[in-house]
Amino acid sequence: MIVLKRPATLELATFSTASKTGRRAVGNLLRHYDRLQRTEPGAQPVVRLRPGGFTHKDGRIGWVPVPAFAIIGAAPAHSAVIPDTSVKGQLNDELPW
Repeated sequence: MIVLKRPATLELATFSTASKTGRRAVGNLLRHYDRLQRTEPGAQPVVRLRPGGFTHKDGRIGWVPVPAFAIIGAAPAHSAVIPDTSVKGQLNDELPW
């Protein structure tokens, strides 16, 4: 289980899974969080839950849908500011030359 917070409304939701692919998605998100804590202590990843999937190696099963967390940014953990998750906001950086 992992608790998610919607920045705009501050509502909480719990993502719960028992499947192997769901646990893998949560594990990938937690590994990203660990790396983020090393570079930006106190920051939280901003994610979007999106569908993912793969073609099963057994041709009879076909496409297998799986959950995926798309990392779209980072935000301070204790900030009331809603993170800008737009494409323009993500690409709003300056080149240092």
